Amino acid sequence: MANTDPIDDIPQTRDRRKELLERDLMEKACALFASKGYGGTSLADIAQAVGLTRAAVYYYFKNKEAVLEAIVNEVTNAPLREIEIWRSTAPEKPADQLRTFVEMRVRGVLSRQVQMRMIEVTEAALPEDLLARHTEAKRRILEEYRQIIRAGIHAGEFKPSDERITAFGIIGMVNWSVYWVNPDGRMDSGEIASQLAEMAVRSVSVDKSRAGMFTDPKTAIATLRDDLEHLSNLIK
Repeated sequence: MANTDPIDDIPQTRDRRKELLERDLMEKACALFASKGYGGTSLADIAQAVGLTRAAVYYYFKNKEAVLEAIVNEVTNAPLREIEIWRSTAPEKPADQLRTFVEMRVRGVLSRQVQMRMIEVTEAALPEDLLARHTEAKRRILEEYRQIIRAGIHAGEFKPSDERITAFGIIGMVNWSVYWVNPDGRMDSGEIASQLAEMAVRSVSVDKSRAGMFTDPKTAIATLRDDLEHLSNLIK
């Protein structure tokens, strides 16, 4: 017969309560950092927002810097985990890769809206080691975009472009969604992600309608000249 002694459940109950309170502290601190800035928020402010005394907060975090570190680590590590999952099922065609990657990134940033806004406000105040880890995570996300765009250009699916600038443009569109998307709006995050992903793919895709232009020699020559000028600018 299984042991159902309630005493055996006490450690698990305590651990669960600690986990929930740590989460609540991080969420309240994140909102305060985003609205008041890191320097403008005290540990007492965080304690008051959660309904604890300042002394009680020390049981969960040794100081305000530790709260910030926990938040930043989560925002830094979560997208990298999501990318690894995406890679395991990524489609072969670059256009499909870009579409699914943007969808994944939009859903991710919208699930961390407050944290993303907080990072924007507190990034300059991050300790050097924490800033380095966060910067490396952003670099890895940028590189993933660049690889997809590069593959699309080489495959003839995407227009010739500076892959770095193109990647930054799409990243800006994705990240800016944390400021204008209303969580209680008429569209859910999945619908928004699909629409932004489609916009991203269309912005880089070769215009298939151009095939008809080459039935007119003058238009074909003008189009090729534009393309050659664009390519020459890329290799300068």
